This record gives sequence, structure tokens and C-alpha cells, in this order.
Amino acid sequence: MEHASYVIVGGGLAAVAAADALRRRDKEGRIVMISNEPHAPYDRVPLSKDYLLGKIERDDIFLRRARFYERGNIELMLGQGVTSLDLDQRRVALASGDYISFNQLLLATGGRPRRLPIPGDDLHGVFYLRNIEDTEAIQKAVEGAKRAVVVGGGFIGCELACAFTQLGLHTTVVELTPAVLSLAIDAETSQFIESYLRQQGVTVLTESGAARFEGEDGQVAAVVTQTDERIEADIVAVGIGIIPNTELAVEAGLTVDNGVVVNEYLEAAENVYIAGDIARYYSPTMGRHVRVEHYDVAMQHGRTAAANMTGERQAYTELPYFFSTMGDINLNVIGDMGKREQCVRRGPLHLDPGFAQFYFAAGLLQAVLSVNRNGPLLQAAKERILTRQPVADPLAFADETKEIAAL
Repeated sequence: MEHASYVIVGGGLAAVAAADALRRRDKEGRIVMISNEPHAPYDRVPLSKDYLLGKIERDDIFLRRARFYERGNIELMLGQGVTSLDLDQRRVALASGDYISFNQLLLATGGRPRRLPIPGDDLHGVFYLRNIEDTEAIQKAVEGAKRAVVVGGGFIGCELACAFTQLGLHTTVVELTPAVLSLAIDAETSQFIESYLRQQGVTVLTESGAARFEGEDGQVAAVVTQTDERIEADIVAVGIGIIPNTELAVEAGLTVDNGVVVNEYLEAAENVYIAGDIARYYSPTMGRHVRVEHYDVAMQHGRTAAANMTGERQAYTELPYFFSTMGDINLNVIGDMGKREQCVRRGPLHLDPGFAQFYFAAGLLQAVLSVNRNGPLLQAAKERILTRQPVADPLAFADETKEIAAL
């Protein structure tokens, strides 16, 4: 049985960030990264945008070049599944039948697309976007296509809708809630983004879910909504969230409740750490457990976990941060979006110069959302959130002549 100082299960952003940080701290320990994907770790962000649109090449989406792994002596076991974890014996079982023992283990297994269990889900032309192959299959399907339907009006759905319209497809978004992104952001910004989508030529149907997919000769031809509206489609993309890949953790006896539950050090058990989409971590800053499915959190998780795997004791105290690009809209959010009782806007509801929304709850500034206003504003808002100082007058944040730090 082989042995490694550090075993990383997963091949995404959290995994490569952890491997990098581990090697910086430990020049000698053996690092093995195990991924069931056949590719080295890559960035999923461009899959629904620049890579889908053909603006960047395939090689551009990989997080690191091959020489990074070679120079760092980081071993990649690609296309290899892990079938079980034995935490008592400190070893992982591989699909090949082999075992690897470890001193420290990091689980960063990410998630998989949530499926839509309706008739016609198995038709050709119905896509769930998660990996390189998904994007490349959609690119091929776009050739000769005229109409696309996106089921789900969350961030991935809105990004895909913008991409499809740029590719010349007549695009319809079908969203179950009253507005796109309505579960994630405030109503005013949600309506602003929905209006932008319509201006780009996207048809948006809200309060209407998909009931079934209809096909001809095995190829999708239409989406029928729950209100019996039939929308013709050559391509259907479903974006209704992901399911965390927590099966290994469950079988190993770790605590799982909407993700693998960990402390502020990202520990799930002795010598076992969790990072990225599957981690439901305790945030000392927010005073509660949260699970965040975004780029920055995965990267920072990987770095923090690596520090603790090498003997440090670092609490993960970063505020959640995420971003999304939809055509001309550059959206950034920092802070705890799970708490918002009052929303105050700074700036006009326009793409240029953009605007910001400040979210308040329990007398504190909890989060800020910016549209086409980033840099100094986001940094100032982050610093103000972290002070955890009461806000006497939330409406004062609308005044652009006042410095955020002084409010």
C-alpha cells in the first residue's frame, strides 16, 4: 500500500489551491491529488461565458500548467475514483482496488448538477453544465440551432442566457420564482437584471417551471411549462443548482447536514479537512455555519486547510465573496447574504456608472452587492462589515458624498 503525507480527494479550485499552499509550507512531504475527471484542475467560471463563446482556448481554462505540478512534485491521479475512506486506518480506497494511506486528508469533492426529474430529461439536446465536456457538447449543439431554452433563472441560467443570445439564438428563460435571481439578491437588482436580459432579446417567463421536454426522433424539440405553454427549442440548458458530493463523507461517518459540517479550522475529524462546495463551515465572523458555492471561497478554503494540515492553527474568517458576469453586467457580492432585513441603494440603476446595494440586519451592515462598481467600494464595504459596529442610519449609505468607513 502506498503512503502520502497529504492526500487530496478532488480536482477543482480548492484542491489546487491546497496543493500549492502545502508545497510552499512543506518542501518534502508527498502530495497526491486524486480526481475522477480526466483533466488537471481547471477553472469552471469561463465554461458558461468566455469558453462557451469561443473567446478563450481550451488551454486557457486550466488553473496551472503541467510544469507547476512537475516542479512542485505534486502527483496527479486523474480519471481515478475514490470508493471509500477508512479514517481509523487513515487510508483511501481507489476504484482500481489499490489503497493510499495518509497523514492528512483533504476532501474537496465539489458538487454535481441537480437533475430535473421530468419526462424527456434523457433527450439529446438537454444539457447540464458542469465540466469541459458539457461546454464542448453545447458548442457543437449550437451549430445550426436557432432556439434555446434555459430552465432556471439563477446565476448560471442568466449567464447562459446571455451567452446564447450572443451566439445568435432566440433564448427563453423559464424560472419558477417571481423573478430571476430572486432567491439570491434583492428585488430591485433582480428586476434590473431581468430588464437587462429582456433588452438583450431574452424572453423571461417567471412563476413557471418546466413540466416536460418533448422530442422528435430522440432530439429535444420543445419545453412544456407547468402552465401548459409550449416553447420550441433546439437546445435546453438546465441550471437549477448543484448537489454536494458528500457520499464519501457520509459513508466515513462524518457529520453531514447540507454539506460536511466543519469547525472554523475546516476540520471534520482528526487529520481530516474539508474545502470548497461541500464544506458547511463555522464562520466566527458571521457567528453561524454556512456553505458557499463560489470561486473565492473554494480558493481560500484550500489555502486555509493546507495551513492547518501542516500544523498551523488558522481559523477561516474570510467573508463570503462571489461574482458573476452577464453581458455588460459585472456583479460582485461580499458578506452574509443570508441576513438582509433592509436594502439601501447607492447610485442610479444604470450600467454606467453602476450602483451598489447595502444589506442590513440586526443593526449591522451584513453585505454589499455592486453592479459595475468594484475596487475601492467593495474594499471599503468589506472593512466596514468586519468592524461589526452598529449602523445608526442605514439610509445614509445612499449618500455618495459620504465615505463608507465613516458611516
